[in-house]
Amino acid sequence: MVHQYIKEGGFELNVSLGTALVDMYAKCGQLEQSRELFDSMKEKDVISWNVMISGYGLHGDAKSAMEVFQQMELSNVKPNAITFLSLLSACTHAGYVDEGKQLFGRMQYYSIKPNLKHFACMADLLGRSGNLQEAEELVQSMPICPDGGVWGTLLSACKIHNEFEIGIRVATCAIESDPENDGYYIMLSNIYGCMGKWDEAERTRELMKERGVAKRAGWSAV
Repeated sequence: MVHQYIKEGGFELNVSLGTALVDMYAKCGQLEQSRELFDSMKEKDVISWNVMISGYGLHGDAKSAMEVFQQMELSNVKPNAITFLSLLSACTHAGYVDEGKQLFGRMQYYSIKPNLKHFACMADLLGRSGNLQEAEELVQSMPICPDGGVWGTLLSACKIHNEFEIGIRVATCAIESDPENDGYYIMLSNIYGCMGKWDEAERTRELMKERGVAKRAGWSAV
């Protein structure tokens, strides 16, 4: 409707307006219309490309997201940190491990330094696929200090795949990074419980009490 109004009103479809419409269609799930409009744009900037890539990723079409990225490179438009974050997110949800690793390495070619969100995406990608050791090594080798979000992502993967030994190490680091997060204490306590290490589980809960960390609704301790 908005697009039709613009057409009938004779408004010029410049980069900003075209990008906004591409974004609107994509977020509404109308990817065919979004792509048709995107392809018809005479000029596209990095934001235009990012919006189209993000739109595909948002709706689980990682393959199309990567195809658009390839076209972006062929068009000599330099991607930025947001481009790669959208691509890594798409690969994570699609389970494209090898492609995600290649894209993460591709960032160096463009002199883009990964930030915490990029590392969290990679930890999630590797963790979901069961590559917990590789994910842990990646996080431990980060040139920036991992935050609770990065550790939490990895910890969730350990829980899913029952990787208790790695889970203990990760949970300990997560607590050190974000000592006010009750979820990390509870997950660590539960891991100890699953291993039959009840004394350690109790000590973890006691540590939580000593630090005045309250358990929120929704978490369950063993």
